[in-house]
Amino acid sequence: MPVVQKLINIALAEFLGTATMLFLVCTGCTLGIQGAVSSLHLSLCAGLSVMAAIQMFGYISGAHINPVVSLAALMVDEISYLETPVYIVSQILGCLTGCGLQKMVTPLQHESQNPERGICVNAPHETLTDWEACGVEIILTTIMVFAVLATWDKRNGNNMDSVALRIGFLVGVLNLAAGPFTGASMNPVRSFGPAVWNNDFRSHWIYWIGPTLGSLIATITYKYSFMRVQLGVTDYK
Repeated sequence: MPVVQKLINIALAEFLGTATMLFLVCTGCTLGIQGAVSSLHLSLCAGLSVMAAIQMFGYISGAHINPVVSLAALMVDEISYLETPVYIVSQILGCLTGCGLQKMVTPLQHESQNPERGICVNAPHETLTDWEACGVEIILTTIMVFAVLATWDKRNGNNMDSVALRIGFLVGVLNLAAGPFTGASMNPVRSFGPAVWNNDFRSHWIYWIGPTLGSLIATITYKYSFMRVQLGVTDYK
């Protein structure tokens, strides 16, 4: 496949995948139409929306739908330096589009789980400091990226059936565990779209710094502990 066509395919898949994920997650957060929204409801919506995006676009671009996953992919040579900005820009545009579509079809009187912050805006629990919330995001993202790296490990190739479902349920359980702490974002664009559309950037830095550090911790640990690296080439043998 020509390079330009490949980049276009990646861009479109990541844009549509991220838009799909944001639309489903933010629609699932909407009170009034949804009625009372439980923690289980929100967690399943988060996990299964990721599953849907991977099922739809995983075979095209890998369905990273998350800049810190693309960062990990770059560090383990799953994607190239040329492809990386295509992934990230497409994800940012997708998050703005998906959240915008949810705002477009949702009447103004409906609220979020946290009415002070707007629909789908991630925020630390009021009892947490920003640094505690950042620590939660670091830990959650470390776990998530470890799991993603395992799916890319060629030694794990015989266990890759139902990857979309597995990653979806992993995201779901992480949301069940820590959603009440920070919203369990683990994804800068998951938090960026709602922050832009609701013009609410309070404590927003947590959702870029925490996931990025978590991704770096997971990728560096996995690459240099579980992958044997010789002359800069990952050796799975």
